Amino acid sequence: MEYRYSTSLIALLKGIVYSHQKETWENLLQYEPDVKKYFIPIGLELFLDKSEGYAFLRQKEWEEDEKPLPRMADKRPLNFMTSLVCIVLRKFLLEHDAQGGSMRSIISEQEIINRVKVFLPTVHDEAKQQEKINTAINKVLDIGFLRKLEDQEKNYEIHRIIKGFVNADVIDETLQKFRNHADENQPKD
Repeated sequence: MEYRYSTSLIALLKGIVYSHQKETWENLLQYEPDVKKYFIPIGLELFLDKSEGYAFLRQKEWEEDEKPLPRMADKRPLNFMTSLVCIVLRKFLLEHDAQGGSMRSIISEQEIINRVKVFLPTVHDEAKQQEKINTAINKVLDIGFLRKLEDQEKNYEIHRIIKGFVNADVIDETLQKFRNHADENQPKD
């Protein structure tokens, strides 16, 4: 048995591999073709973004004429609020990158809340709505798209891996749908 790229295989089976994991990252880059070939028989694909510095495994998308293998992990749909927070964060990251900012993208909790509220109907109980947004922020933290910074201002760093899961091409269209939904559900005076 060949063990040259076992480090990469094990790390990918555990989750996301980042470029700051120097030894594993360099091993993955060196043996990328072998690693890809290893996962093909079990229906997994390597998603590797060298410029952003992350890699992960995802289920292969099957063609109509192919017989799909069972899924390695169940897909768990995100609820409305969590989806909205993810898309708002991805939009923020796009804007940050367009301005030529640093690689790190920092956003405050209040900024997230303010950006999300734009796409929600006006409510009488602001505290309850804010609690729902905070719950969604915590879910996004658990997913791994955000990292809470150890500061007094309640700031977060947006992990660039969100780019691998939230397609930039659909952001504006999806946010418009959320905006339309909010407009349609405004309380009647």
